[in-house]
Amino acid sequence: MQILFSEHFKKQLKKLKKKYPRIKDDLLEIIEPFNPNNEISIGRSIYKIRIPSTDMQKGKSGGFRSYIYLYVKKDFLLPLCIYPKSETESITESELKYHLDQTIREIVETI
Repeated sequence: MQILFSEHFKKQLKKLKKKYPRIKDDLLEIIEPFNPNNEISIGRSIYKIRIPSTDMQKGKSGGFRSYIYLYVKKDFLLPLCIYPKSETESITESELKYHLDQTIREIVETI
């Protein structure tokens, strides 16, 4: 499965990296072996994943949350957004739609 990181997602990651320097490694450790059967599906090929943070030392429950779009036809994983659970409990449907729209628009332009 190929992982495509949009500039929209990279900006989010860059902001978090200032406070959590190992966030990229934490993310890759969870996302590279991604198995949709082991993750929480919220519908429309979007999955919510828990990412433990080595910088926070709180495990999965206190780490990060990320939403991933799985484009099955092309075997792509598209991370949509990432946020620390300690700062944001969850995101709204409209926020998720915004992240999905931004990511899809950007990926379509580059393909």
